[in-house]
Amino acid sequence: MEESKGVVDFLAKTRAKPPARMLTDWFPRLDIHGGVALDLGCGAGGEAEYLAKEGMMVDAIDKSETVAKAARERCQGLTVDVIQGDFREFQLRPDYYTLAVSVNALPFVKKDDCAVLLKSVQASIRPGGAVVFAVFGPEHAWAKREDMSFWTIDEFRDLWAGWDVIAMNEFKGISPLASGTEIFQHRIQLIAKKTLLEARKT
Repeated sequence: MEESKGVVDFLAKTRAKPPARMLTDWFPRLDIHGGVALDLGCGAGGEAEYLAKEGMMVDAIDKSETVAKAARERCQGLTVDVIQGDFREFQLRPDYYTLAVSVNALPFVKKDDCAVLLKSVQASIRPGGAVVFAVFGPEHAWAKREDMSFWTIDEFRDLWAGWDVIAMNEFKGISPLASGTEIFQHRIQLIAKKTLLEARKT
């Protein structure tokens, strides 16, 4: 299946992109050593590559066949299993992952579907495990798109009741996309760990 020009252009811009600073800044502070990580919407594989080099096994999922191929090439020889498919349909194993990461892929899931997916992700995280997620807020330039999800910071925080929310950062301002185009972005970043009490509930 031939990919759209937009996917090809995205890959050209991001193939060698380093892992997100949100991940590299926070991962060393999470006290996570080994285990399996889940990368939702892995793109060209920067975050998966970083986590594998930090001693983790990684399930990295991306819908695009072209992008998944690039991620496999980037992560060749590392403990990364790149899965081409829709991460909404991926069967997550309960109490399995030590870390879940998603950098700006969750906004491309409708809000109701995103909430269901996040519940499944929460159940898949082991006690003491963590999530590092980025979503979009309602002031984002794309906020009128009905095929995407946008959260207020309070709405998104409420989804993680019972978790230890280590950081929840909000950014609003003109910022470039991977393509280089600058738009007004409203981004929310979450770093949270699953408490033992929350683990018993799930």
